[in-house]
Amino acid sequence: METCLGVVKRGDFFLFIRKLRGIGTGYINSAGGKLRDTETPRECVERELYEELGIRVLSSERVGKIEFLYGQEKYLMHVYLVTEFEGIPRASEEGIPMWLKEPPYEEMWQDDKIWLPKVLAGEKVDCKFYFSSDWKEFFGGECKSLTEFT
Repeated sequence: METCLGVVKRGDFFLFIRKLRGIGTGYINSAGGKLRDTETPRECVERELYEELGIRVLSSERVGKIEFLYGQEKYLMHVYLVTEFEGIPRASEEGIPMWLKEPPYEEMWQDDKIWLPKVLAGEKVDCKFYFSSDWKEFFGGECKSLTEFT
């Protein structure tokens, strides 16, 4: 399975959501979701941010490739930094939006503490993280910085 995530930045603030359903309910996260069969990762980010937040992405850059292994399963998440958009973020069934200067890591997935600071500092990342099959235990992983994606 492949997913996408949009890290939205405006000035010194980042747009997060408090997740209301699905895996990670209650956590603070960036908006995103599953790629559809005919979508590119960038199209996925554009669609998900519109569906979840009501904003239209005008400019985005691929900044991360993160592989998650959980139990015997795995999925790949494509991370985009969104710096230009139009619209006013609104709540949806997925989450409640909030603008924050600093990520509240204590209310986020444990892997976010590893890769998100790198992305917010302007780096691109290629990471792999390990979780239990129910996502409740984090077993660590690795995250390397890249100059560009190939």
